Amino acid sequence: MAKTISQKIRKVRRAAKIGQKKVDKAELLPEEKKYFKIVSQIQDEYDLCWWSQKNKLEEGLKRLKLYNNQKRDKGRVGDPLIFTIFDALMATLWTDKLGVEFGGREEGDEEMAENLNGLAEYDYDEMEKAQHDYDWDWDALAFGRGLSYFDYFDPLSKTPIPEVWDPLTFLRDPDAVSVSGNRLGNGAMRFGGREVLMTKEEMESNDEYFNLGSLKKDTGTLLTSLFDEARRQRKEAQGYSNMLARQGNVYKILQWFTVIDGEKYLAELGNDKTLIVRLKKFEDDKWPLIDRPCYPMAHDWDGVSVFDILEDKQRFRASLLNIFGDSARADLYPMYLFNLERIPKSVDRNFGFNKGIPVMGPGALSEAWQPLQKQPLSQMEKAKFILEFLDASAQRALATPELQMGAVEEEKRTATELSLAASRVDTRYSKIIRIFGLSETEFWKRWYEIYKRDFEAGLGKKVVRLMGSFGPQWRDITRDKIIVSHPLGPDIKIESRIVSEARKIRTFNSIISYAKNFIINNPNADLTYMARKAGKLLFPTDEVERMIPLTIDERIAKQENEKLNDDEVQIVRREDNHLVHLRVHAACKENNASKAHIKAHETALMIKRSQPELFPIMPEEMPMEQPQGRETAIKAPEGATG
Repeated sequence: MAKTISQKIRKVRRAAKIGQKKVDKAELLPEEKKYFKIVSQIQDEYDLCWWSQKNKLEEGLKRLKLYNNQKRDKGRVGDPLIFTIFDALMATLWTDKLGVEFGGREEGDEEMAENLNGLAEYDYDEMEKAQHDYDWDWDALAFGRGLSYFDYFDPLSKTPIPEVWDPLTFLRDPDAVSVSGNRLGNGAMRFGGREVLMTKEEMESNDEYFNLGSLKKDTGTLLTSLFDEARRQRKEAQGYSNMLARQGNVYKILQWFTVIDGEKYLAELGNDKTLIVRLKKFEDDKWPLIDRPCYPMAHDWDGVSVFDILEDKQRFRASLLNIFGDSARADLYPMYLFNLERIPKSVDRNFGFNKGIPVMGPGALSEAWQPLQKQPLSQMEKAKFILEFLDASAQRALATPELQMGAVEEEKRTATELSLAASRVDTRYSKIIRIFGLSETEFWKRWYEIYKRDFEAGLGKKVVRLMGSFGPQWRDITRDKIIVSHPLGPDIKIESRIVSEARKIRTFNSIISYAKNFIINNPNADLTYMARKAGKLLFPTDEVERMIPLTIDERIAKQENEKLNDDEVQIVRREDNHLVHLRVHAACKENNASKAHIKAHETALMIKRSQPELFPIMPEEMPMEQPQGRETAIKAPEGATG
């Protein structure tokens, strides 16, 4: 669809005039009418968004100056409250990596889910997701909501590539609650977008761009340009005073999401929103934009940000600090009244170290030489209380006490109080991490959708390097090994690394306790399965299977699963360990062949109980000889100690 439209628009020679509405609508050709409609619609949507959000975005840009405190009078003192608490929050949230785990929604998808887990681990570095998450989290904390555009697939590395969008250059539907809305789509964004700078070479490398011959270079700033304003404010926040004009083959492009004839499109416009240079339809009918809120409010896009909480407190603290500084300087260099009869005007009265001031008259000095008396410094108890109160309220609001920031509290606390406070802090942080987990789920869902859409069989295979317990391993990934059969895709679980590790340890301890009390002495228990399940909570799967190798029956059953998944009939043999086969076959797809095969194993078990002479005893099924008494116990070599 996009390419057909592109070919038509290539033939429109009056594109710029039509975009500027300098052509009578009655004179437009059919192709030009559609072009005129799209441009007019986007211009109206942009103006609506700009007027509704420009004040909010300008306020966000001003707050950047409070973050680094560069833009201030050199003789004044800035307070680093925002930076201190913000950095403590970022250190906790960004360090606690959110892990993803894929699972099958139906039988037979376990192998694809395991391949997806390995591919996600490999792609974490390929996508530079650590840097992506830092920018994404930073925007969410600073401005209440971060944005990640996720639609590009790199054909060379065969990897989806996400991009964090600047929320201060982004305009959106004023009535939107979030990008995608709720499960029913209510509150979703109808339109929105951002401005970017692009070179003609960047656009020419993509076949989806057209009308590039009519593009005009970006030579100045526009009053309604968010990009220019954000660039100017950020430079000022860093202390730059002179803004040089942009040089080179650079064009300002508006990337805008909009709905055309009931379908979602990405339209890109140049020449101050008058010339369409790209029109891309989203085939899956959804915006490829993922929003990450931090402190969301129900039914509201903006929510609450860290800057919202701390801005007034930092400004007031800085104001008080400078008042204290002026007061302290006044105490050190006070104004004096002096008696002209004793101290003549000709005497230098400026302060100086080891300086003497001559005085005359009766009773001028009690001693021949004595130091000048000055006023003592004021304690300012009320001001100190206000400063401490503002600091404490900010810490409580964002669950970031001094101990969390690596500082020791002045007030002595008991170990119980510190432990209780730490648990409350962890609870507050866990809430933010869980909120971040919602957007992380959407991220990996989109990651899978891009593979399903773009990783065609014609691209061949992707070689994935995984670091196992015994060195690097290379695994060939093709489309059929990662795309599951369920239409909703794989099951996705997001969990904090710290929480995940704690949960695994807790589960491991429960398994060990249960095994000691109920499994060890049960002759029908599957000890091998129990040992592997417990081991996989602590070690990678390949390491566990090295410690407890797969049995012959397990290997045969896994090979049978591959054919059973294709609905091929497999023969059940008398010598099979039927319990082991049933355990492995539980991962099969449910089809006629697998149902019949599992039924055959169950029937064999019942026949074996009634007619055991028909079944040979295999070495793997022989009971282990238990040591009886001291005579059969293993003895230590002579001379050994301990």
